[in-house]
Amino acid sequence: MFRKEAQEDPCPCSPSPLAAAALAGEPGFDHGHAAFAAVLDGAVSDAGVDYGLIAKRRPQLDAYLAELADAPAADFTDPQRLALYVNAYNALTIATILDAGQPASIRDIDGGNVWDKRHFTVAGESVTLNDLEHRKARKLADGRIHAALNCASKGCPPLPPAPLSAARDLGAQLDEDARHWARTTAFHLEGDTVAVSKIFDWYGEDFAGVQGDRDLPKVDGKLEHALWFLSRYADPAVASKLTSGTVTASWQDYDWSLNRR
Repeated sequence: MFRKEAQEDPCPCSPSPLAAAALAGEPGFDHGHAAFAAVLDGAVSDAGVDYGLIAKRRPQLDAYLAELADAPAADFTDPQRLALYVNAYNALTIATILDAGQPASIRDIDGGNVWDKRHFTVAGESVTLNDLEHRKARKLADGRIHAALNCASKGCPPLPPAPLSAARDLGAQLDEDARHWARTTAFHLEGDTVAVSKIFDWYGEDFAGVQGDRDLPKVDGKLEHALWFLSRYADPAVASKLTSGTVTASWQDYDWSLNRR
């Protein structure tokens, strides 16, 4: 569920009520990530990301990134680390897009190697975006993790409108992100043909454990695992169609254009 569209900030340099509440709370790291929630508030919808609105909140975003840089992750539980790494990935991706002047595609930055070339500090460690995704977040979660990570592209699962919060049930939040992905960019079904996101191809091992109670005769391998995964999160009628055995499947072309609103 999305929040209402935000009005312009009365003062871009002033923290929003959510960020102020986070700063005024108990000492220690905020596992609810309220400061990032304040940055995203009203700036994210299925239509895309309002980077202009977030740019007005850049001081708040930078303050949040400073908190992530010093986060004592060695003292965190696995759910707390997972929320940290996912939110860091998304927040740093947004900052990178703003720093680059909102290019047509994230692949226009650093010769298309932005995920490995740029280094950031998270929890006292120098990491790249690929480090955060592959060496950190994916090791703590199953395929649902891909519904929570956003690489600033239209082909990605939509950027969630709120950060992951280790102060709440993380599994329920990942389920909701997966349902949202299934409703939007995860696949396109037309008749008896379905085109599935390339994410299920690139990271097929993350979905390999998802298997139904029978073989789907017209698909196999990664595509079959993808359909069984999607059947868990798609609307019931669509889920039934995906696993009916009548559907043929292929991979979608990935849209790398910027997910701006």
